[in-house]
Amino acid sequence: MPHLKLMLIGFGSCIVFDVWQRIFQIFTSIPPSNWTLVGRWFIGLTSNGQFIASQLSQQPKAKHETSIGWVVHYVVGIAYAYAFFILVELGILEPTITHGLIFGMVSVLVPWLFFMPAMGNGILANKAPNPKISCALALMMHSLFGLSLGVGFSTLLA
Repeated sequence: MPHLKLMLIGFGSCIVFDVWQRIFQIFTSIPPSNWTLVGRWFIGLTSNGQFIASQLSQQPKAKHETSIGWVVHYVVGIAYAYAFFILVELGILEPTITHGLIFGMVSVLVPWLFFMPAMGNGILANKAPNPKISCALALMMHSLFGLSLGVGFSTLLA
C-alpha cells in the first residue's frame, strides 16, 4: 500500500476522531482532547527532556503549543495507520472493520500507559479528577479511531 494512502487513512481517522469529540461534547458537555497541552508536553520533552509533566495546565504557555499539539495528534494517528498496516502485512490482522476495531481497542494501552502518565495524569489516569471517565473516553475514542482505520483499509484494499 503506498505511503500516501496510509497517510490519508491515518489523517482521515483523526478527522473522524476530532469531529466525533465535538459532537459528543454537544450531548455530554465533555470537552474534546486538549491538543494545546499535548503541544506543551511535546515542547517540554523536546526542549529539556521532560518526559513526565506535572501540573501541565499550570506550566507557562509555550510558543506555537496549540499548532504543535495538533501536529503531534495527526502524526500519531498516521503512525497508528502504519502500525495497523504492518500487522496486516504480517498476517496478524486483516484489513477489515472488525480488525480495525480490535486494533483500536488494543491501541488504548498507549494513552493509558504512556500518554496519560507522561502528561502528569498517572497510569490509567489515576491522578486525574475522574480516572474511570478518562479511561472510558480513551477507550471510546480509540475504538472509533480503529473503526475508522478499518473502514479506510477495507475501502482502499478492496
